Amino acid sequence: MSAFSRPAVRWSALAGLWMLVGAVLWIVLVQVFLLALNPFCHLQRPSTARVMVKSVDRDPDSHITDYVTVRQGEDDQVLRMLKAEAAELHEYDEVWILNAWYSDGLRPTQYLLTPHRLLFEYPIVLLLPAAWALWRLRKAREKAEAAPPPPIRRTFTDDFHLRAQRFAKPASTDVEKPADKAEEPPKHTDID
Repeated sequence: MSAFSRPAVRWSALAGLWMLVGAVLWIVLVQVFLLALNPFCHLQRPSTARVMVKSVDRDPDSHITDYVTVRQGEDDQVLRMLKAEAAELHEYDEVWILNAWYSDGLRPTQYLLTPHRLLFEYPIVLLLPAAWALWRLRKAREKAEAAPPPPIRRTFTDDFHLRAQRFAKPASTDVEKPADKAEEPPKHTDID
């Protein structure tokens, strides 16, 4: 019996999943709203890359971001990262970088790739496991509400009756006789 077949567990999980879906949709709505209000914003392709840090430079014009110069293959790039993340980096560190899905002059354009950051930048990813869990809850409810299978009927016999059948009369075989060989009346003989 699945844990989801109990109504209390199923309803609690269902409420938690719908709260998660609502939170994800709220975050996406806020991101799109902020994107629409910012005239200097443009979309960029989301991606990840493994890079080697060359230098970390302060950005005197921003209180949020710093510049990080990195090398990817043979190309050098200058990234805008959060000050806290940039402070953790040292020269010749190799790190994974996550590109945000939009770029503006206010927010960082790249982040260190962590599960926490991935879920904040792309919360829509959480809808896949939520959809799978909702499907499982639906299947568990259908299984719990299904009619129980009919009981198995067991018939017990004892050996006495089986052994007694050895002495039973054989089953009569009533075979019809053909019509041409109908029974003739018995012939009378006079015995004097």
